[in-house]
Amino acid sequence: MSDLTLIARVPVPSLRLDLETWRHPCGLAHFHLACDDEHRAFAIAFRTPPGDSTGLPHILEHTTLCGSRKYPVRDPFFNMLRRSLQTFMNAMTYPDFTAYPFASQVGKDYTNLLDVYLDAVFAPNLHVLDFAQEGHRLTPVKGKWERQGVVFNEMKGAMNGTGEQMSLATAQALLPDTPYRFNSGGEPVEIPNLTHADLVAFHRRCYRPANAAVFTYGRVDIADLHRRLATIIAADPGQAMPPPTVQAALAGPVEREVLVPRDKEQDERDVSATALSWVWGDGAHLDEALTGELLDRLLLGHAGAPLRLALESSGLGRSLDGSGYSASGSRNSIFTVQLNGLAVADYARFRPLVQAALEGVARDGVSREELDAALHQLELARREIQGDHFPHGLELCFRLLTPWNCGVEAVPFLDQSAAIIRLRQRFTDGAAVAAAVRSRFLEHRHRGYFQAKPDTTFHERQDQAIAVGVAESLAHTDQAQLTRAAEALAERQRTKDDASQLPDLQLSDVPAERRWATAAAREDRLTIFTPGTNGILHHLVAVPLPALDDDELDLLPLATQCIGQLGVGDQGYAQRSAWLAGRCAGVGAWTDIIADPVQVGQVRAWWFCEVKGLADRFRDFSAVVDETLRRTRSDEHDRLREQVEQSVQRLQERVVAAGHQFAARAAARGFGGAASLGHRLAGLGRLAALKRTAANIAADKPGAADRLADLAARVRRLLDRLARAQRNVALIGDAAQRPEVLAAFRQAGEPGAILPAFRAPEPAAAEPKAWTTSTVVNYCALAFPTVPATHADGAALAVAGRLVTNQVLHPRIREQGGAYGGSAGWNGSTTTFALTSYRDPRLAATFEDFRVGLRWLRDCPDDARLVKEAILGVIADIDTPASPSGEARGRFIGDLKGITPAMLDEQRRRVLAVTAADIRRAAAAWLDPAGGIPAVVTSGTLLKDAKLGWAEEAV
Repeated sequence: MSDLTLIARVPVPSLRLDLETWRHPCGLAHFHLACDDEHRAFAIAFRTPPGDSTGLPHILEHTTLCGSRKYPVRDPFFNMLRRSLQTFMNAMTYPDFTAYPFASQVGKDYTNLLDVYLDAVFAPNLHVLDFAQEGHRLTPVKGKWERQGVVFNEMKGAMNGTGEQMSLATAQALLPDTPYRFNSGGEPVEIPNLTHADLVAFHRRCYRPANAAVFTYGRVDIADLHRRLATIIAADPGQAMPPPTVQAALAGPVEREVLVPRDKEQDERDVSATALSWVWGDGAHLDEALTGELLDRLLLGHAGAPLRLALESSGLGRSLDGSGYSASGSRNSIFTVQLNGLAVADYARFRPLVQAALEGVARDGVSREELDAALHQLELARREIQGDHFPHGLELCFRLLTPWNCGVEAVPFLDQSAAIIRLRQRFTDGAAVAAAVRSRFLEHRHRGYFQAKPDTTFHERQDQAIAVGVAESLAHTDQAQLTRAAEALAERQRTKDDASQLPDLQLSDVPAERRWATAAAREDRLTIFTPGTNGILHHLVAVPLPALDDDELDLLPLATQCIGQLGVGDQGYAQRSAWLAGRCAGVGAWTDIIADPVQVGQVRAWWFCEVKGLADRFRDFSAVVDETLRRTRSDEHDRLREQVEQSVQRLQERVVAAGHQFAARAAARGFGGAASLGHRLAGLGRLAALKRTAANIAADKPGAADRLADLAARVRRLLDRLARAQRNVALIGDAAQRPEVLAAFRQAGEPGAILPAFRAPEPAAAEPKAWTTSTVVNYCALAFPTVPATHADGAALAVAGRLVTNQVLHPRIREQGGAYGGSAGWNGSTTTFALTSYRDPRLAATFEDFRVGLRWLRDCPDDARLVKEAILGVIADIDTPASPSGEARGRFIGDLKGITPAMLDEQRRRVLAVTAADIRRAAAAWLDPAGGIPAVVTSGTLLKDAKLGWAEEAV
């Protein structure tokens, strides 16, 4: 059988790389993004269309990583997380394919991970007990049998929100002839129908070289990779599965009522939503995708866009999250308009608003200025070099996944310049937009109308259905056999893996230093960075946060959110939004408050505002930050109310999506300093305050107009204070040092005054507490006050967090307890140490596991291998790079906060030198197993069953 053959090499100048396409006769494809970057990336993907909603592709993704022919350890994936300097490592189930990506900057590490990943996907053991652990099983709990499993509990949490239920209902109703009508992640009630034999057969069919594609980036040894693949292909090439097909157009519109979970104490608006969705053509056709994105930006892209303006100014609902064009969830593209957080009684007012707005665009088109602005935003989005969330090389690999899966040419998805030229030729004026809106919305019948119906019995009915399934399983299974299986799994989970079988790194393999972004020039309060940014320029303004009273502190998040969302000067908010869209990527702000790295009890508090745009158009946005700070309007009261409502909705939706983070902030709410502000400014305390504010300024409440006017005036006064403060400025981009650029930004704003410094709250008493909401899983946290970044114990606590996660929390909370995750970590920015669990079926038992872990830390063994693995994990976090602009931004902000490269390098050296004795000493000093403050995000029912006796607050 011949080797892979290079069939094309295409330069992609805008990305400074070549795309090489290799193919094997069996069907295996290899796409290599060739460049001299040592930050290498890899992904392998298989077509895995589901045939039901048992979660087969998802459970296979988990079980595949539980041991293989060459590495027959029980948990190679999590073991390699501990033996690696990976900058990203995961596995992902998509609606119709599964991907296994990783990235590393260290050549030996990359090779180690490649070896493990290839053996995992092509030769997994798929042990029946691993299937029981990761998928589903019956397990004895307090004298009765319960359904458990990592994926089972993960999906109970994942399908807990309105957005997920609406998305699934949309696919079921509008894509009925495709695999997208199924939940590839798994429906909790259906997951127990999956058998181990089904899993093995699905792997045998799908995980074959002929049905796979490999994606690589950077300084990769292609010959070595192809030798490995050739051996695998020779063993069993398999057969390719066909690309997914496009759903044929339905004859007419459909309507569906979608039941969504709601807690009995919860405001219905926290979970309500109504939506219109249109199914279009092939989302893998680039011209089609760009047309969808253009219409998205024209109709919804900013506050002045006609459809967004009509809905946000209607007084209905809180947010349009979930709206827009999408071609990533199915072969068909779908355009959705969704309004969240409105009274169910007002649902009937939604469709006429959407209809009227679309008819207006179909009648009048859009202006040349609006069309140019939308095209400008498309260009900006495609020029920007990513890498702040995923490594840049891996992000480029992800761009190729969909075209490969759909069997279309991949190159245009990397460099879309030719397609954008065609887009400009198709949309030359507002009349073309009007025609597109008429044909794709008003006259298009493949569409659906969906209404979320808040259901306080949702979880009860789901639990009953699961209980019925348990009873049926018990009726058809010998309980002695179930007992033996449970005992066998428990024994397997207790067995220590022989990790020595896996490839490893030594501390000597750790790079001697981490490279930090370096300023090209510094002037008085101006820092200039010139990384490669593909012609995008960032203007970042930093203001030392001044002293704030309690009212100003509580107003700070709202005032920050209002930046770029209200009118400025003579421009109302809709006009201003449209003006910004034509000139830059918008303006935004955020607050960054950390514990002083040196002085115990002190904080470093900064407020940041940033605008970015094409460097060639720098004059268009050089004054945007200054104008926004000085001239943001305070008379747009209805718009301010919208901002409050949007904040409520977005925080509410995040509570169960990131419940462990909210619980950790809540647990630290009494610690004072930076730790207490997370809960108050961005956590459950903030959500409660926002709900009170929203209630006080509700349009139908007597006196609300006066209170709203007062709120607007207070926000404006706070922005005035920030506008007067002394500014530090960064210019970031490959054009940042051009004299004309520097001259324009030097003139944009006064130097400002030195104001009294911000002081954080003092510590206050805090008791164990539960925040209840609509959820069927728990998010637990136990927090301790510890030490700032430069303290001698900081490095030991950082390594201790990794060590206790690896050796205690992961096996007890995830493997045995069935939670999606359990971890611990030290945060020098808040001087806290927190233990957390995520999508956890247990509550009291998890807190006991936290304390078991802390007792273990106090007497942890002198095992150099375990400590080394924990150290590698900490170093991997320190060394993970951001995008070029992100590295520069991080350096500028870090220097302002006192987190300098010298300090970070010293912390890195301390981490590398940590011993077991250091960990025991630090744990004894700061992590009392009987101490800490616990907090949990849970439901009223789960809290009652746990009998903890804690204070309770509904969210």
